[in-house]
Amino acid sequence: MKIRKMLALSCALATFAFVSCDDDKTIGLPPVPPVPSFDVSIKSLTGSFEVIQEKTLTLVGVVNSSEGIPPSTVYSWSVDGVAQSFSDTVLNFSNPLSGEYTVTFSASNEYGTSVATEKIKVRGKFANGVFILNEGSISTEVGSLSHIDEDGNITASVGMEVNGKDFGVTSQHMFIGNGKVYIVSKATDAAHLRRVVVLDLETMHELADYTEDLNAANLGPCDNIAALSDEIFLAAQDGIYSFNTGTKAVTKIKNGAVSMMRMHASKGKLFAVNSNYVKVFEQGKDTISAQIQFGAAVRSIAHSGDGNIYVAFANEIQKLNTDDYSIMATSTLSTGTVAAGAGWTSAHQSISAKGDTIYFYSSASSPNIYMHIFSENKTTLIANVTPFLPYTMNYGGVAISPKTGNVYVSTIGSYGAYMSDNAITVIKFEKGAAPGANAIKHVEDYIGYTRFAAGIYLPENYE
Repeated sequence: MKIRKMLALSCALATFAFVSCDDDKTIGLPPVPPVPSFDVSIKSLTGSFEVIQEKTLTLVGVVNSSEGIPPSTVYSWSVDGVAQSFSDTVLNFSNPLSGEYTVTFSASNEYGTSVATEKIKVRGKFANGVFILNEGSISTEVGSLSHIDEDGNITASVGMEVNGKDFGVTSQHMFIGNGKVYIVSKATDAAHLRRVVVLDLETMHELADYTEDLNAANLGPCDNIAALSDEIFLAAQDGIYSFNTGTKAVTKIKNGAVSMMRMHASKGKLFAVNSNYVKVFEQGKDTISAQIQFGAAVRSIAHSGDGNIYVAFANEIQKLNTDDYSIMATSTLSTGTVAAGAGWTSAHQSISAKGDTIYFYSSASSPNIYMHIFSENKTTLIANVTPFLPYTMNYGGVAISPKTGNVYVSTIGSYGAYMSDNAITVIKFEKGAAPGANAIKHVEDYIGYTRFAAGIYLPENYE
């Protein structure tokens, strides 16, 4: 019995001695540091993951680490799985082709690898900026289309540069919608030269030429164009016709006569002006869907930014509900008048809008540019652009960007010298500057590019 107690006591003392020695070994040693955790993300310096083709978008790889970034960290980038030469946290992304690309950023060190991806949309170089449609000369030149991008680079003839050919005789009007540009050339000739051409808005690649289809339907000369989905609306002297691009059927729409004033699409409907009326057209119908009468001649219409339509008169602007055609609100101009849509000027848009802010000009011959706050009945003269124009004859109208307030004016010196004495004048304003002459930042003139301009078109006016 004594022997068993002594053995038990010996084992207990041995265990105590072992534990004590083990404890002695850990006393005074630093704690084991935690393994750092980290993740990565991709940011754009512009805040957007869209870029125009051939332009540069700067992307920054951001590393978020719990314990700091080890100096051994290696960074890498790839585009659609193809490794890029950049080996730091910045990638200057550029691509000559429009489309969508997957950009990947990764960070690797002894603790592991973290990866982030973003979709980058490369838009065609014609997605932004301003278009100038040229009639050409009946005897010497067909119609053409010029373009000035947001950096001020001009393409004299988009059709020739992209497709190797321009348009028909007297290109009269164009429409932007469905991601496309629709151009109608008014005159017909013995060769039936390119009457309606459709282009991709961003790349300007030609998508369709409906000349033969319209000639087969014996459709006369047209001077206005718009589109809803796969149906094109064409205004002729005797009314408006619909052309189904699928079936190739041409239908005259009852009570459909409209002016040359630009038409606008909203919520699957097309809105057009005829004197004191705004008419509503819908796809597949051979008669107008509605006709809203006003107490005075309509001078221009424009998108309001919320799916409705601004309707402008000489001294006031009304907001038309595009669902039930009621008047949602009326705003009175405190100064200035909206340019009349009469004669050749009816092809031009007198007003442009961005939300509650409306820009308009007073006349084509001596353009005063105004800014109107719709909800406040407040109108401010921004500038009289006449002193900044190199030629006195306005031929091609005035356009105002609803995004920037910048003004575009087309002028010529004379009819005879139209090929040399012509200008597209761009008047830019300081961002956030108070309206007035001192707000003008820069005036730029593009000399010698127009050929009897038929209108100035901004894609944002159709949004």
